[in-house]
Amino acid sequence: MILTWKWELVVYLWLAGVAGGAFFVAFLMDRITRGKHEQLPKIAMFLGVPLVLVGSLLLVLDLGEQLRAWHLFTRLRLGSPMSAGSWILLLYALVGVVMIALWWSKSFEPGELRLSVLSGLASVIRPAASAIGILSWIAFVLAVLLIAYTGVLLSATNQPLWGGVLLLPALFVASAISTGMALLVLVLRTGFGRLLDLLFGGEGERVPADTLHAMGTASLVLGIVELVVLVGYIAWLAFFSTAAGAQAIGVLLTGPMSLVFWGGVVLVGLVIPLVLEFASLRGREMLVGSVLASTSLVLLGGLFLRAAVLLGGQMV
Repeated sequence: MILTWKWELVVYLWLAGVAGGAFFVAFLMDRITRGKHEQLPKIAMFLGVPLVLVGSLLLVLDLGEQLRAWHLFTRLRLGSPMSAGSWILLLYALVGVVMIALWWSKSFEPGELRLSVLSGLASVIRPAASAIGILSWIAFVLAVLLIAYTGVLLSATNQPLWGGVLLLPALFVASAISTGMALLVLVLRTGFGRLLDLLFGGEGERVPADTLHAMGTASLVLGIVELVVLVGYIAWLAFFSTAAGAQAIGVLLTGPMSLVFWGGVVLVGLVIPLVLEFASLRGREMLVGSVLASTSLVLLGGLFLRAAVLLGGQMV
């Protein structure tokens, strides 16, 4: 069996979803709390830009003719996952780099003499720092596109496992937000988030325990939502899709992708993390080891989900 889209594209979609989901969550948390957690969008963007750059590299490798990759940017083809995804990744990375540069410039006090060359460069950039608010909204819109476009485009195809399944976009969105939250919790719990904040001009403030507890609760809720959407996706294929769609779910449930689906998506990505998160949240103090394990498993589950759906859809 020849697969048009292989593991490179699976990992690319996973990284893009994690990056978009992390900024989506961080931006909303900062807005809901009226700027009390302004370090969260910073951390999400510091993590997201490298992820989308690695994803872009994998996308180029998947093309087979790497030297012709620039043709992806000669025009925008909304019906092509690679074309649409390439443009969204490019714009997100560009906006992210600009935002990081502006945040970094604010770490230098006007007239500061340390590293005079860098200080001079920062003084040139600093006047544009007022645009961070607008750029944050643009990045938020691009993050929404990152987490949603793949499911929408796949559901518009005629592949039985994808086409006409309205819950497929919802499944990809739920997975992206869940994995994005998992990444944020993971870096905050390990202290890596504070290091990133300090490195790019922040104060490296510790996120309050109440916020971490709320994020843990949100992770549990997101996991339950993803599980419900996954069940709905399977039920839709079985009872509301075409006859070919009803037969196609065999690829996931009992066919060549069954191990990835049951072992990777359901067990590793959903059931075990939900059990760990529920057990951890029973007390006020969250168990760090349990949180780190559950977030790591959620991230892996997001990868397995994209593998099961993307590769399985080509095996029908």
